[in-house]
Amino acid sequence: MKKKLPLSIVIPTKDREQLLLKSLNFLNKNIFFFNEVIIVDSSVKKFKIQNFKKLNIRYYKSKPSTSTQRNIGLQKAKRTNKFIMFLDDDIKFKNDAFERMYSFIKKTNNNTVGIGFNLITKINYEKNLLEKIKKNFLFSKLGIYDSKPGVISSSGWQTKAINLKKDTLVEWLPSAACIYKIDKVKFHKFSTQLGKYAYLEDVLFSHEISKKGDLIIHSKSKYKDTNAIERNSFLFGVKEIKNRIIFVQKNKLPIKNFILGYFFFIIKNFFNSFSDIKKIMRFAGNIVGAYYLIRLK
Repeated sequence: MKKKLPLSIVIPTKDREQLLLKSLNFLNKNIFFFNEVIIVDSSVKKFKIQNFKKLNIRYYKSKPSTSTQRNIGLQKAKRTNKFIMFLDDDIKFKNDAFERMYSFIKKTNNNTVGIGFNLITKINYEKNLLEKIKKNFLFSKLGIYDSKPGVISSSGWQTKAINLKKDTLVEWLPSAACIYKIDKVKFHKFSTQLGKYAYLEDVLFSHEISKKGDLIIHSKSKYKDTNAIERNSFLFGVKEIKNRIIFVQKNKLPIKNFILGYFFFIIKNFFNSFSDIKKIMRFAGNIVGAYYLIRLK
C-alpha cells in the first residue's frame, strides 16, 4: 500500500452538489494521494457530507468568489503538508491520473514548484484558421502571441497547454487541477480584484509562482473539464479585457504589445461571432472593455 502524500486538496464549489459528489467519489478511490480535503462552499444551501469519512474532509462556507475560496483553502491547509492541490468540482480524471502523478511527484527535482495535470479536449484548435494565424512567426516576433504551449507573451496573452504529448515546462498553470509546493505559495493569494468568476486568476497566481522555480505539466496525468463555463456573455466580454489589463499592469508588460494583442483579439472574436450569434454579445463586451485601455498609464 502506498504511503499517503502530505498533500491538501482544496475544492471551491457553488451550487453543484452532484458534480462535487462525483469528484469526491473519485477521491475516495485514491486516498493514497492526499491526507485532507478542504471544501470551500459558496452555495445557497449547505452541502451535506456523508459516506466520505476516509477523505478527512474539512468544510468551510464562503462568499461567492473562486479567488476568495481558494485563498481560504490555502489558509486552512495543514502547514505540515508539503503540497497543496487546487481542484475544480467538475473535473473528470482518467482512472490512472493520480497513480501517474504520484510517481511523477516522487521523481521531481527541488527546482519544481508547481505541477499541472494534462487537459485532454476533443476541440482541434489546430484546424482553426485564426488560431493558426496567432501562432505565426510575425505574431511571436511582435510579442503578441507565441506558438509554444503554456507561454505568456509580452502582450499579456497566454497560450493554451492542452493535449500534451510530453512533459512540458510552462509559464502558468490552470487552477482546474494543479499542485504546488506549499512553502512556495503560502504567502501568496489569488487576486480578488478579478470578480466572483475570477477570470485569469490562475494566470496571475501561477505566473508569480513561476519566478520561484519550474512549472511543469505532466502529460500522462490526464483529465477532462466536463462542465465548461459559458463564455459568450456581454459581461464576460468586458471581464476578459479588464482582467487582462490588470495582469499587464501587475507584471509591467509593454502597453503597446497589449494593444496590438487586443486589436487582433477583438477581430478574432468578431469573425467568431458569425458562427454563433451568442458570441456577438461577447464581442460587444470586448469593445466596451476598451474603456479600461483609456485608464492605462
